[in-house]
Amino acid sequence: MQVARVERKTVNEKVIVYGSVVAQPGKTHSVSIAFETRVRHILVAPGQFVQENDPLIEIELSPGAQVQFQQAKNAAEAARKELKQTQERFNLKLATNQELSAAEKTARDADAQLTALQRAGAGGDNRIHSDISGVIAKVDAQDGQIVPPGGPLVEIVAENEIEVKLGVEAEDLTAAQEGAPITIVAMNDPTAAKVQGTVRLVTRRIDPTTRLVDVYVALPEGTKLLLDGYVRGELERTEKNALVVPRSAVLPNESREFEVFTMANNRAVKHTVKIGAENPQEIQVIADDLQPGDSVVIVGNYELEDGMAVEVKK
Repeated sequence: MQVARVERKTVNEKVIVYGSVVAQPGKTHSVSIAFETRVRHILVAPGQFVQENDPLIEIELSPGAQVQFQQAKNAAEAARKELKQTQERFNLKLATNQELSAAEKTARDADAQLTALQRAGAGGDNRIHSDISGVIAKVDAQDGQIVPPGGPLVEIVAENEIEVKLGVEAEDLTAAQEGAPITIVAMNDPTAAKVQGTVRLVTRRIDPTTRLVDVYVALPEGTKLLLDGYVRGELERTEKNALVVPRSAVLPNESREFEVFTMANNRAVKHTVKIGAENPQEIQVIADDLQPGDSVVIVGNYELEDGMAVEVKK
């Protein structure tokens, strides 16, 4: 038998967690049109990077929207003619200030309605352009589809508005404190450089599907991780003032518990323990009947039973 001493010290453990790259909550930019349209052709695909002002979709007005646009044009033209005539009558003192003001207001309202439709794409080049640089998160429409007013067409995530969502075991949350550093590794690209992120948010609930706690990680500016990509997170868990033994001293038993053997008066004494932080060399053990300085068996412990006489190899 060989023994080692139980020590009280600080032990570090690397905690490995997994998750994916997501858009920050509420940061997805939805592209829509204020009137009913027919999608002529989708020009982008999910995951594609677009620059500001790049074309996204070719559209055409639906029959109903064409009528609406033509009516707005006719109304604006008629309002301008009426305003001109009223102004001429006013100059000849044949119209009142009230009549002129009413004509001016009607013309302004008609022009505003027409301008709003034109800014939304009516009567233009029939292409909808991106107003930001980012990644296409989702395409909500397809060629030939009639989209109602305000219906989403494309969803875009700006480059600086992506983050990582990780699933963490509840017992590992001590390592995932808000503000803690974390290393992110892209699982789909083994050659990709590691990214140093920061824990932004630790949620206060267990996901009923995964049974894990959602943890969100902020990424440094310029990070080129793929949206929806699978990633691994590496956290450092530190336990101070812990009872620590060599890894070989800890044995699993048939009850799915762990045990260690100490030496007392040349006999083996069994201790049932709980496991805390661990690394390839040592393990934190939690037990009321272990003390710093106790001799734990590290070689030959598989053969021991409680109370067995033993001889320590010098």
